[in-house]
Amino acid sequence: MGRFLWLMNTPGAPPDFLHQLTEHRFDVVQQYEMERAEFGDYDGIITGMHSDQRHLASLGDRLGAYIDAGGALIFSGHVSHPFLPGLTPFRPVEQKGLESLRIHLETPHPLTEGLTSDHLTFQRTVAGFYGRGGNPPPPGATVLSSVGFDRVPVDWIERRGKGWLYVHCGNDLWAHYRRADPEGLGHLRRVFDFFAGATV
Repeated sequence: MGRFLWLMNTPGAPPDFLHQLTEHRFDVVQQYEMERAEFGDYDGIITGMHSDQRHLASLGDRLGAYIDAGGALIFSGHVSHPFLPGLTPFRPVEQKGLESLRIHLETPHPLTEGLTSDHLTFQRTVAGFYGRGGNPPPPGATVLSSVGFDRVPVDWIERRGKGWLYVHCGNDLWAHYRRADPEGLGHLRRVFDFFAGATV
């Protein structure tokens, strides 16, 4: 079983699928309460697209040490205030029709196994929700998906010490992965299994 710290930044309840992934435990807290948590108790810390990046930067040293020691930070959103070394502000792609918004799968990986370009490109037949640009990855990161004619990185993962930094450059990753498998939650389960160490 994995254990994850799920950070909230908006009113309302956390995603209902957290109660369905019973093989993992999710502790849900507001971002500004995360400082009270013992990061080392968690396999992963999950931030959303509305996270306060200046607040995360104030915890940058602690987050960096957590990752180096074997934890994972999973970030969705546009980097506007780099809160860890190697993060770069978001750069949008020029939109020139459908193909400029098409998502490409770049590197075979457990996190994207079973997904297709169409799964990620379209939401209710409309393109552009998954990613419209990228937070440029640092050297050595593995690019999992890209967008548009120039294949700008959208999802990338980097090994840091014993842990992982995973960056998704768009709306919260979970909504898209759930739509790709709304009944079985297979793609969501694969993500949490990976960061819990159940897959390599």
